[in-house]
Amino acid sequence: MSDPLSIAASVIALLQLTATATQYLKDVKHGSADRLRLRDELRSTACLLEMLKDRVEDAGDASETEEALKTGSIRALAEPDGPLSLFGQVLQEIITKLEPQASLRRLAKPFTWPFDKKDISEMLNSLERLKSHFSLIMQNDLRELAKLSNLKLDDLNDKADRSEAKSRDEEAIKIISWISPISFQAKHIDILERVEPGTGTWLIEHDTFQSWLRGNIDVLWCPGIPGAGKTSLVSLIINRLEQERAADTTCAYVYCDYNQRLEQTPYSLLSSLLQQVLRNFADQPLPADVSVLYTQHQKYGTRPTQTQITEILHKFAAKLATFYIVVDALDECGESEEDALQFMATVSSLGAHVKVLCTSRFSTTFEEHFSQFEKLQISAQNSDITTFLEAQIRQKYRLSRHVRADPKLKDEIVETIIQESQGMFLLAKLHLESLSQKINRKEVRTSLKTLPASLNATYSDALDRIYRQAPEAVDLAEAVLFWVLCAKRSLTILELQQIYATQDLPEDAGLEEDDLPDADILTGVCGGLIMVDSDSRTVRLVHYTAQQYFEQFHSQKLMQARVSITNISLKYLTLPNFSSGICTTDKAMAQRLEEYPFLDYAAKHWGAEINTFDQDGHVPAFDKLASSTTALGTTSQAFGIPSDRHSNWSQEFPRDIPALVLAATFDLPRVLQQMVRMGHDLESKGTDEDTALIRAASFGHQENVRVLLDLGADKNARDHMNETALQRAAGNGEADVIKVLLDKEADVNVSTSSDWTALMAAVSSGNIEAVQMLVDAGANLMAETVWRDSALSIATRNGQEAIATLLADRGAILPHGPAGRRASTVASRRGFFQLVRRLTADYEAVASKPLQRQSHKIMGGLSPIREATEPARAEEDKSPELDQGDFSEATEGLNYSIGFSRRYDLKERVGKGYSAEVFACTNRVTGLVYAAKVWKIEKWTMAITEVGGVHYESQALQRAQQHSHANILRLVDLFAEYTEARIYMVLELAPEGELFNFIVMKQRLTEVEARKVFQQIFSALEFLHGLGLVHRDIKLENILLFDKECLHIKLADFGLAKNIGCEPDSVELATTLCGTPSYVAPEVLTEAGQRKYGFGVDVWSAGVILYICVCGFPPFSDELYSEAFPYTLSQQIRNGRFDYPSPWWDPIGDPVIDLIDGMLVVNAEKRFSVKQCIDHPWTVDASPSVLQDVIRSESPEPM
Repeated sequence: MSDPLSIAASVIALLQLTATATQYLKDVKHGSADRLRLRDELRSTACLLEMLKDRVEDAGDASETEEALKTGSIRALAEPDGPLSLFGQVLQEIITKLEPQASLRRLAKPFTWPFDKKDISEMLNSLERLKSHFSLIMQNDLRELAKLSNLKLDDLNDKADRSEAKSRDEEAIKIISWISPISFQAKHIDILERVEPGTGTWLIEHDTFQSWLRGNIDVLWCPGIPGAGKTSLVSLIINRLEQERAADTTCAYVYCDYNQRLEQTPYSLLSSLLQQVLRNFADQPLPADVSVLYTQHQKYGTRPTQTQITEILHKFAAKLATFYIVVDALDECGESEEDALQFMATVSSLGAHVKVLCTSRFSTTFEEHFSQFEKLQISAQNSDITTFLEAQIRQKYRLSRHVRADPKLKDEIVETIIQESQGMFLLAKLHLESLSQKINRKEVRTSLKTLPASLNATYSDALDRIYRQAPEAVDLAEAVLFWVLCAKRSLTILELQQIYATQDLPEDAGLEEDDLPDADILTGVCGGLIMVDSDSRTVRLVHYTAQQYFEQFHSQKLMQARVSITNISLKYLTLPNFSSGICTTDKAMAQRLEEYPFLDYAAKHWGAEINTFDQDGHVPAFDKLASSTTALGTTSQAFGIPSDRHSNWSQEFPRDIPALVLAATFDLPRVLQQMVRMGHDLESKGTDEDTALIRAASFGHQENVRVLLDLGADKNARDHMNETALQRAAGNGEADVIKVLLDKEADVNVSTSSDWTALMAAVSSGNIEAVQMLVDAGANLMAETVWRDSALSIATRNGQEAIATLLADRGAILPHGPAGRRASTVASRRGFFQLVRRLTADYEAVASKPLQRQSHKIMGGLSPIREATEPARAEEDKSPELDQGDFSEATEGLNYSIGFSRRYDLKERVGKGYSAEVFACTNRVTGLVYAAKVWKIEKWTMAITEVGGVHYESQALQRAQQHSHANILRLVDLFAEYTEARIYMVLELAPEGELFNFIVMKQRLTEVEARKVFQQIFSALEFLHGLGLVHRDIKLENILLFDKECLHIKLADFGLAKNIGCEPDSVELATTLCGTPSYVAPEVLTEAGQRKYGFGVDVWSAGVILYICVCGFPPFSDELYSEAFPYTLSQQIRNGRFDYPSPWWDPIGDPVIDLIDGMLVVNAEKRFSVKQCIDHPWTVDASPSVLQDVIRSESPEPM
């Protein structure tokens, strides 16, 4: 495509794309300065492209002149990764993210500015480089062009690569969306758009606010009367924080809403704060804590607890210089002021770096709570009201004409409203709305003298204005106003249009565009009592005090509106517009929801109000829905639409849902009863196998459950995951439903396919009342999932101390596998010391004593299983003395020399083992110092056992030396002296002695030090196992230290080593009972006839050593035995019973714990291999302090 005509065509296509992108940017109302800069930069680039197009076209006809573009310049344009291609990529990125805006405004869908600061910066830099590139092409500057191509276009490609990588990271986006279903971003943008420019400056510049901004104030309370403009000021504060956010600060916020009080629990608000923080740092890898949290809860289909959410927020706060949290309308937060203050207490406890600002109305409860904090009172400033009124007067058609005719009228309006508004922006707005309806200046001046003095009076005045309209306008206004009042969520303009049109549709008629009332007329007749968000096009009341007014004085009309919107919803769901049934693709479903947005509301809320007005259980409008398979499918699909849009988002819903199950979703006991009487099958189910009972229990509808059970519903019916109604109710903490089910004797101990029980589900819900009920009903406290979790380990790991204590009081104990150990570790880190002490073995006695040296013979606590063929010490004493002939016979086959004393001088003793002593010795010729391991063979039985050990050791060392390894002790010489009946093994001398002594001296190693040691141990074991050798006596005393600085170590004492082969088909497993008590693997302790083991025994022993290295004491010990922990040393080892006791393990990271868990697995087949140990993230130092389950999943016993 290097010919001029083809390139010119490409440039024209890019110019068309540029026009599209520019128009989209022009239509968008967000992004402020960023949007304008990007738009201007695109226009500037387009100008250069226009000039370039002309030059390219000229090049096709012109001769080679100085003016014409050279071939090299044209070729630079045409390259696959050239500037035209890269400019196209930038345009496509802009268009792809902004294209939906073209229809969003018409369809009243929410929209947010999709680019962050980093995106904008990268795109602006890209455009700047492209402009330079185009300029150089037109200048025929091939040298600079080449430089730019090499240096700058690479950067653009990197940008494209990063963009692709970002779009591929769907998992991170999915996790962030999963954290919380509540988002305040769209609401913030809507509020900010309505703030009159120039207002709020007084607050931003206020000394108290500036002091909070600098971090000098921890909590700033900003109270104000209703309607004072607190929310608008909050939006300015948040905007300021976001615009000036540094790399080490962040901001999160909450806009509380009077109509969302039930949803605004402390848990949901804290989850939203965490989600915002994660989104603020979306350009960074997702923290391991969050990934772990997601994986843990996805495994069981549960939600994180408030404790877990709070802990992660606390960790984030600790890493930041400042974490700003802004809470608007605290008085609208929950059902009580106590709920609001509980949330504030949690937020304030997140750490010293957290700076909180909150607004609320005045309240004695709040006054008392915030008395110790700084206060900055909010009120509508006269200057701000003036600015607002003057701007609004210019926008009001009638008032602006009146003021142009009589300029003095503007001052009269402003002065009077300021005087009458009593510091309330809301009252000023409502007064101005009232004046804007006056048809002449005299009426305006007359109204100024009689402005209502209170909000309730103002609302009454607004209603009077509505009722003075034409009858059709009054009907429309009443319908819209009361639908907005009673709706379960905010409705868009288009939804209200479709609601209004649907109510008057003839039976079986479809909804058409011409049926919709005009949007401006629909909102204009409501007397200023509703507001339309400029971008989301959602409609809401002017203030929450209006909601309170209508609930108090117009409750009957609200009830009528509830009946109306219910019937319209049911009618809407059966419209012929949806006769094609379910949508089979995401694209088709997205298009359906764009054209028919009320489908989402109707499907999710059609039954929400029926129980408040239905008396006999018969709802005629529901009959048509219940009898239509198509309508039921359409409703089920829309009901299942998730809040976040991921791949196949529209297809993740159950098919063939029966009408009875759909009805059980809502609190409709009388309707359900009537349906069953009319013949609906109690046990009917869809593809998810939910029965009506299971569905009712899931949503916490107690009366539904009671009625269905009385009608004969199967109380133990299971869904496709083998969950019962009791498990569903328990998982949501629905104590009332649980009580009904238990009263009807529902099975309390049924489990799912993963062995998940109702008790575990209740624990995950965090409802201690539900847990208590199930325990009292006989729930199995010891039940474990396939991942070896129990109810107690889940409660402990989730930070639910009260629930864990309850379970422990009733006799629950932690599982003795990794799940139990990790749960106790997490609990101790949270400070649940008393709970952990009662759930784990008491290591105090073991931890307080120095390490004890141990021999490699089976003894002590392991004596009950002594090998029958092993000679006892008493038998050795009775065996005959050994003569030289016997000694010669015993050493036959040993590759030795004679004349130790001629080559070496024996020096001081440096160590003593079970059967040999170790001396320093000096080579007489070289003067080099070595270690001499000396066996004195006095009895015949000793000759059999000890010389056999020498055979093993010498053969193992000699075989190892054929290949050589830096971490295997080197054998220098071997001597057998007949006259002395001694064997001398000359070895390298470790100048720093045993690792055992080093640990005793230091008490414990740091993780960095332990990692250095174990990288060498694992390497040595991999080498030995590769030769087919199993050491069988890995312990601290057999690891020698050659350098304290670099911690260079070598494995020693191969007296028990055995060659079992390394080829899979030829491995000959060992069967001898041997090793050192505290280090020996469980399979070595198996009864003689069943005992077979291999390389895994070395891994187990190394795991014991690693445990000792990082904490300073062993995991298994006879001293742990007690009434509360009645296990001998051998029983501890055989059953893998050990803990990570507090406080010794509290500061130790998860990765090393995970490695130890993988090494100390009782089942040798599931134990880590040496290769897995080498590749483990802790060993290679590639792991965070908290380990993701992605890594843990390789462990044979995952959490």
